[in-house]
Amino acid sequence: MFKWLNRFFNKTQKPNLEDLEYLLFGRFFSDNYGTYEIYKLTRSELLVDKRELWHNERHTKNGYTFVGELMSQEKFELVKDLIDQVPNVILDENLNGFYTTGNKNEDILIVEICDGTLKKEITIDDYEMETENLPTELRKFRLSIERKIKELD
Repeated sequence: MFKWLNRFFNKTQKPNLEDLEYLLFGRFFSDNYGTYEIYKLTRSELLVDKRELWHNERHTKNGYTFVGELMSQEKFELVKDLIDQVPNVILDENLNGFYTTGNKNEDILIVEICDGTLKKEITIDDYEMETENLPTELRKFRLSIERKIKELD
């Protein structure tokens, strides 16, 4: 009984936003044949995965694994504040993870946070959700990420 309770409570634990090890973020548009990139922001560097594999790998047995290359210090400076802007509401909202799809067009914001032990992956798809209905803090965070992605281009 103790093992079952321990397993249950461990699955309900959430990453600690105060001690985030990294923030993964990006945008994927299924109806856009342009390129897309996934970024990984730590407290000291910014990396980019240009392989354009997230949309396929997320449905494989092993899922998506970030493989990135280091970006310049200048690019890091543009986005370094994002890791401290992750809103608490991101832990409590019932948002889709990486591995869901309605088998349709997708216009997705990709976010993963990790405190070194626990991680949470979410997607916000404009085709599935009225983004105006998101909590204010999450809407602001989303807009901030989207602005930063444009600045990185």
